[in-house]
Amino acid sequence: MHRPPPLTGAQSPAAGLCWGLLAAAIWASYSVLARLAVKAGLSPGDLTLLRFAPGALLMAPLLWRWGWRDLAGIGWRRGLLLALLAGPGFSLLFMTGFTCAPLAHGAVIAPACQMLAGLGLSAWLAQQRLTRETAFGAGFVVLGLAFMGGDSLVHREGGLTLLGDLMFAAAGCCWGLFGALSRRWQVDPLRVTAVVVVLSFLLFAPGFLMLADLDRLANAGAAMLLVQVLAQGLGAGLVAVLAFSRAAALLGSGRAAFFGALVPGAASLLAIPVLGEVPSVLQVLGIVAVVSGLLIAFGALRLLTTRGEKALDPA
Repeated sequence: MHRPPPLTGAQSPAAGLCWGLLAAAIWASYSVLARLAVKAGLSPGDLTLLRFAPGALLMAPLLWRWGWRDLAGIGWRRGLLLALLAGPGFSLLFMTGFTCAPLAHGAVIAPACQMLAGLGLSAWLAQQRLTRETAFGAGFVVLGLAFMGGDSLVHREGGLTLLGDLMFAAAGCCWGLFGALSRRWQVDPLRVTAVVVVLSFLLFAPGFLMLADLDRLANAGAAMLLVQVLAQGLGAGLVAVLAFSRAAALLGSGRAAFFGALVPGAASLLAIPVLGEVPSVLQVLGIVAVVSGLLIAFGALRLLTTRGEKALDPA
């Protein structure tokens, strides 16, 4: 199996941080745009097709060059599993969740469950030790999930919202397992991105094109389709997969999973002008708890404490 080259000085944790922040920025924007598309009448299947078609067209020549026999050195069994986790399975769960629950729920629950699954699976599959800061940060994320669960219970359509929340949780766990397996198998980020987008398109597109109502896509309008192709296809379906895979390779799947916790705050703020969805009090508390968990896990609290001690030290 093809493995990534050894890390050089340039491939430092700082580079992993940059890749992770890029993935988080794309996730935040595409979550809002996915909710916008669902409210405009596009189906989860429509968005899944738009998510993988552009990337598949771009990456298919590379995958052909690397070889189909062993699927670019990754292997068919591993490649199919990774494609299902980060491909149609994840996309359909996540997009369908937006038909049942508000944006703030998806923006919090999916990244939070991705982080928790990534931490647990990285400790089991990749033998990565969980630090005290990581465990403390994860506790805040669980608190954020509790706030979101409370918001679902007081929602007018509580049962439907809870169903959407479960879909978001399942989608997050899929992505967490994808990161943990990518790390364990040491797959090259560019190659696994090519495998995921191409196989996802091949697995999903034939059935969708035979069964779906294509008039819905035709009636969506050129502007909406262009925005979704850029956000879903090139952004979330291609660049974000590559960026997250690279962050997982440089930082480890457990720490890389925390980048998803940046999404709630950014997506919820973006949703106010784009969707007109203002978070409730419980949703705001959930967002604050999840983002706080991220900052604690990445050592922000320790860094502030250390700086404070230095400032008080007269020497």
